Amino acid sequence: MRLRLRKIVSKPRLLFRPDPVLGWSLTPDHGVQVQFRPDIIQTIGPGGWRNVPGATDPTRSRLAIYGCSFTYGTCLADEETYVALLQKDMPKAQLLNRGIGGQGTVQNFLQFRRDIANSHVDAAVFAIFSDHRFRNIAHPRRMRQFMNMEWYGLGVEHVPFLRQGRGGENTIVYVPLWQPALKQGGFNDFLPDDHMIDTATLTILAEIQDLAQTHSIPVQFALLDQNDPGFNDIVQKRFTSTLDVSVPLDIIHSFMPLDRHPNQTANRIFADRLLPAVKNLVAQAKGDLT
Repeated sequence: MRLRLRKIVSKPRLLFRPDPVLGWSLTPDHGVQVQFRPDIIQTIGPGGWRNVPGATDPTRSRLAIYGCSFTYGTCLADEETYVALLQKDMPKAQLLNRGIGGQGTVQNFLQFRRDIANSHVDAAVFAIFSDHRFRNIAHPRRMRQFMNMEWYGLGVEHVPFLRQGRGGENTIVYVPLWQPALKQGGFNDFLPDDHMIDTATLTILAEIQDLAQTHSIPVQFALLDQNDPGFNDIVQKRFTSTLDVSVPLDIIHSFMPLDRHPNQTANRIFADRLLPAVKNLVAQAKGDLT
């Protein structure tokens, strides 16, 4: 079934609209025409999420996959994303693509909490890209990327980040996107070190794990890229059930030199490597496993 779209834009960012909790979300019933693949139009359904062909039966167990543009599937047709490939391999489940470009683990956590409150999720996968570690705190490397008029024109006002108190308590705060002082640079001497940056992401992953356990929702973490092997190793050591499905972002696995996002080959690998774990999660959600 082809969705009726109200508007087709030239890149995913132009789909973004302000969201008071996530910072930004996707605009329902819109599409994106991939600039260097003119025959490809990505579609956003009425619920405001990337269309997953075949995920139409609300009575099936719902497995949501949370992530960023890697999960959304930048440059890919709807049926080429690894979420759609998993859906094709698992017709008895309903897979939900909860990927939004530019978002990090804190925003994924907030959406997971929202989905739980609305009874929209039975099992979950959190797809991790190493750059999320800079998206989960107010790191200048990430904040500078918001300093262009396109973001300003979207009307997105703020982005959520993790803060930790002296006693270890976790708080999510909202920082305005428009920070002109960042253009001056010179912040390197004042930035947290790698350990502190890693700790923030490990902390929000622990929050996700605790929230899932509280609501009896089986959850899996999955690593998608090999840009920072040290970070991947830290996540796997802290969360031993983490699945490494990563590929190098090279000319074989990405759209380079036109775009660095994972291509069809990479998404097929993601789906194949995730399939056993996803089947297990759905079985747990159904109560088929003890």
